[in-house]
Amino acid sequence: MKFGLSMSEPGFNIFVLGLDRAGRMTATLDYLKKSMEERPAPQDWVYLNNFSRTNRPRPYALPAGEGRKLADAMETLVSHLREAFASAFNAPAHLTETQTQTEEARTQLREKFDALREYARERGLDVQENEKGVMIVALNEEGEPVSLDEIPKERRAEAEDAFEEVAEEARKTLLSTRDLEEQIADTLDALRRGAAKVVLKPRIRKIRDKFTSPGMKAWFEALEKDILDNIDAFEEASDQPAIDSGDGKMPETVDDRYAVNLLIDHSRDKHPDVVLEPSPSYDNLFGQIQYRPVAGGMHPHFSLIKPGALHRANGGVLVLRAESLVEHEDSWAFLKAALRDGEIRIEETHKSGPPTAGAPEPRPIPLDVKVVIVGAPKYYYTFFSLDVDFRNHFRVKADIDADMPAAGRNISIYTGLLRESALSRTGIPLDNGAIRQLLGQAARWAGERDKLTAQIERVEDVAIEAGALAKTDKRGSIRAADVRRAIEERRHRNSRLEDRSHERVQRREILIDSYGAVVGQVNALTVLDYGDHAFGLPARVSARSYVGSLGVLNIERMVDMSGPLQQKSVMTIEGFLKSRFAQEFPLSFACNVTFEQNYGGIEGDSASMAELCAIISAISNIPMRQNIGVTGSMNQFGQAQPVGGISHKIEGFYRICADQGFTGDQGVIIPLANAENVVLREEVVQAIRQGKFNIWTVEHINDAIELLAGKPCGDHPEGQYTADSVYGKAMERLRQNDRILRERHAFPAWTEQ
Repeated sequence: MKFGLSMSEPGFNIFVLGLDRAGRMTATLDYLKKSMEERPAPQDWVYLNNFSRTNRPRPYALPAGEGRKLADAMETLVSHLREAFASAFNAPAHLTETQTQTEEARTQLREKFDALREYARERGLDVQENEKGVMIVALNEEGEPVSLDEIPKERRAEAEDAFEEVAEEARKTLLSTRDLEEQIADTLDALRRGAAKVVLKPRIRKIRDKFTSPGMKAWFEALEKDILDNIDAFEEASDQPAIDSGDGKMPETVDDRYAVNLLIDHSRDKHPDVVLEPSPSYDNLFGQIQYRPVAGGMHPHFSLIKPGALHRANGGVLVLRAESLVEHEDSWAFLKAALRDGEIRIEETHKSGPPTAGAPEPRPIPLDVKVVIVGAPKYYYTFFSLDVDFRNHFRVKADIDADMPAAGRNISIYTGLLRESALSRTGIPLDNGAIRQLLGQAARWAGERDKLTAQIERVEDVAIEAGALAKTDKRGSIRAADVRRAIEERRHRNSRLEDRSHERVQRREILIDSYGAVVGQVNALTVLDYGDHAFGLPARVSARSYVGSLGVLNIERMVDMSGPLQQKSVMTIEGFLKSRFAQEFPLSFACNVTFEQNYGGIEGDSASMAELCAIISAISNIPMRQNIGVTGSMNQFGQAQPVGGISHKIEGFYRICADQGFTGDQGVIIPLANAENVVLREEVVQAIRQGKFNIWTVEHINDAIELLAGKPCGDHPEGQYTADSVYGKAMERLRQNDRILRERHAFPAWTEQ
């Protein structure tokens, strides 16, 4: 993780994988937060109005804490401008100048109208003004207005010609008047802009000088121009939409148009954020654009753009849970695109149909973040590592070992974490005896005496449960007895299936014996795992041999109840048998092998030693001890190989012996390589110390056969087995089978050399 955080180049994001309850998230967050303490707080981000394209707001980066100051400064500016503009427009000098310009305009308009009227009178007509505009009328001899019908016929044609001339002159006068009015309007507007500019410029300059981040100067220039273009809006009420924003959007208020959308505020942060996003939906990761209810509809605005986890983590670290990201595959695709392009885009992925008029399309924000995904190995290997893009963007794998050596520094740290957790969660400390007991449980879960499980949270749970028991007994510390009791009570809560299984053995519904000796029958040690509880339960392996040449017949395989590993183990057994007994003549036997009372599937090779012992017993007709359980894999050379779940297997057979009565010669055979994996419950340890129960370790199948048969196996590198040995008896039986087969099929007789 240190390496991944040190790499500033793109693509060096981190995947932390470890077993459940290994504290992978807690440890990751603690490490990241400590690492971020060495770095300064990242930049603030704001969205500001893009006055030329209001649906395309622009993001701006500011030093940490400056974003809030800009938002406050803009809010103050808008508030002060309302009063400042009102004062400027009501100033005596401005009013006098406005009045002068207005009077001059009125004089010029009056002069133009008087000239038009004089022009009309010279032609026997007159021009009058009313609410509808300018109207041309005829005059009689007394100078009174009349209609054209009242003009004598001899003068009517002349009057009509004059009417056309006056109408043309009136049109010209109106056009010049309109130009004059526009000039006057421009003059008055220039007066207002000039007065406003005097007020506005120093205020804009004061703010601009404080905020000098890239791009801000151009934005302040655009801000000044836009305010001057919308001076009249400052005379409206603050909640009155008075500015047409264009782009098909609803009119804006002054406060909205010049607002600062403070997207990311680091004013209170001293270091970059480590952001854990528990539910990485698109909106939660990339942010969203919210809408405001206005006039019966929903209308967007750039100030309603909300940040996502990527924005909050920008400049720092974003932490995601692998399982949550797998559930949001669409977010995973968008996240890869963001890492590829180095920017955060906010899109309205949830919307369908045509786009909303004027909907914001915010410009993307540059992305500078370290993404850390934390999850179990199954997610890494079955989902993420198969994705080519993942390998491009997540080049650093931080792999938490399933266990750690139980030595020096590890024990010290482990102990410290347990003490701290127990004290903070229960309020009472762990004594040294409790610590030793917890470390023993950690070794048991690790599956090795010299290892500690990395799933420290499981161990902490035991400590907390022990603390509750100690507090119930009103003790001031947690002792070893409390830990043992907590472990036992936990096992008892989860052991219903285990107890039922052993009850069935006691009632002889499942046939398992821990005494006597039987030909072709061995107790194999197996493990049943139901997720929250695993336990050992012996299974009877039986073998029945007869004349034939089919070799070992795996009944489970024949009925499709065995997996490939179990089938492979049977073939391995055949390889061993052929190497021992088929060097001078073909392997002449057939033997059915099965796991009795197995009504489900079976997988694995950990019973291959037990299967071979049962087969050798069936061929040689030598009984095998039932008071010894066997576990262990083997290769074709007969060497014993380690298996899993060894402690559960031992304890499962121990319980059978305890229920049926100890005889002092009971026990289990395990591979020597599993010796370091044995971490047993206290009652089993005591039984071994008292000689009630035994554990034998073997390196070769021959050792197991001799223990079970009670006589030498007689193995010899050249196949010269002594007559009274186990292998000698087996070889003699196989010779007899071969003779029978040859005689039955009229083959040449085999003669012993």
